[in-house]
Amino acid sequence: MPQALRGVGRIPRSLVCLLVVAACVDTPRSLLSSSTPAPPDIQQACSVATTRCAHCHPIERVIVSRGMGVRKWQLYIEQMRLKPSSGISLNDADIIFRCLRFVEESCTDCKRGRS
Repeated sequence: MPQALRGVGRIPRSLVCLLVVAACVDTPRSLLSSSTPAPPDIQQACSVATTRCAHCHPIERVIVSRGMGVRKWQLYIEQMRLKPSSGISLNDADIIFRCLRFVEESCTDCKRGRS
């Protein structure tokens, strides 16, 4: 047995497999930048936004769209909400908008869209 695997027999194989899988799973990027601290309600809103938006497309699609303007975000969220497969309710749309408005207003390096 290779030296690197000696002692592995003492660790349950299921735990080893779980750790290997966990190390390989991509953690989705966050809509919040690490440089801008967000209040807890915004963190929660962005968690909902990440889950809902990533349901249909990679979250990077939202991240790279920063700077398009608050008004365009409102229109875009409504367009996505109306897609039957999105699962976005009116309440979810408000929560998502709260996150994206915070992201938009706190991103100083983003291009500025017309709102």
